[in-house]
Amino acid sequence: MSILNKVLKDLDKRGQKPGEAERSGGSAVAGPSSRLPWMIAIAAVVLLVVALIAGYVSWTYWAGDSRSLDAKSDEKSQPRLVQQAPSSQKSDFVRPATMTEPQPKPSDGSTQQKASVKPEPQPASVEAEPVKEADTATQTVSEPTPQMEAQTEVDPEPEPASEPTLVKKSVQLSPQQLIEREITAAHETAEKGLLSESAKHWQRVLSIDPNHIEARRQLAALQFGRNRWQDALQVLTAGLELNPKAHELRLLAAKMLQKREQPQLALTLLQQAQPQVSDHLEYYRLKAQLAQQLNQWGVMAQSYKALTEAQPTQGRWWLGQAIAQQQLGETENAVDAFKRARKLIQHAPTLDFIEQQLNLLVEQDEATSS
Repeated sequence: MSILNKVLKDLDKRGQKPGEAERSGGSAVAGPSSRLPWMIAIAAVVLLVVALIAGYVSWTYWAGDSRSLDAKSDEKSQPRLVQQAPSSQKSDFVRPATMTEPQPKPSDGSTQQKASVKPEPQPASVEAEPVKEADTATQTVSEPTPQMEAQTEVDPEPEPASEPTLVKKSVQLSPQQLIEREITAAHETAEKGLLSESAKHWQRVLSIDPNHIEARRQLAALQFGRNRWQDALQVLTAGLELNPKAHELRLLAAKMLQKREQPQLALTLLQQAQPQVSDHLEYYRLKAQLAQQLNQWGVMAQSYKALTEAQPTQGRWWLGQAIAQQQLGETENAVDAFKRARKLIQHAPTLDFIEQQLNLLVEQDEATSS
């Protein structure tokens, strides 16, 4: 606008007004050529003003946008100080740093004082990096700014990890568990041919439970197989002293004596007890066999009679009873027993023997009656 004022002042000094040159008879060419620079200057001024206004508006908008972007970027990208904690800790956590912010300057011009304030909690998600073994990290986060001082808590330095050590713990086993373990070891060593080791395991079982019948039987059989029959009999005798009703031990001892060609001792041992026949058939069978070997017909007849009562369908028991009664002179009872045996036995040689004995008994009866 100052330029327009200048132009008007020049015209006033010359004493002319715009358009007077044409009215005064001036040249038509000279008029336009003198006005053209002023028109260009006016247009340039207008354009310059418009450009300045547009630039100012653009700069204002750009400055406001850049400040908002800087504020967002400052919130997202905040430096973090990471410090590793000792390896003995087993959980990750985030410990906020203690911030100190300067208080706003009071209106009375007093000196600005710094106060320690706690930052307001803001929702944030912290992703902990995977750690190996027992190593964990404690993160101390601080946001350093020109107007803020961060105080970082430093944990003590981690101690070097100690090497793993082997710790032996004693486990208290029950007596039954100890017995089962020793029995398993006894069988395994016996299968390997280590008979002496197997005997030691059986002895350990008896030291835990002296009334363990199966352990005594196994130990006695093992000792007898090693030709230590006296030790075997001693083991069985000790068991019978503790438990007189352990008829399995008595039967095994009688078999050992029979093999040692001592039938009388074996029979005497069996006659010391009278177990249930149905549960101890082998016990009565051996007693009848030993009695027959020793010609003790009464014991033989009594033993076979007990067997026929327990198993009446077994022909061999009836045959044994018939032979014993025949030797005792009980002819009628012997004939009845032979006939019962003939019905139950199918072995041809045995049937021939029965027929011979029946004929013999008939002849003896006729001879006695005549």
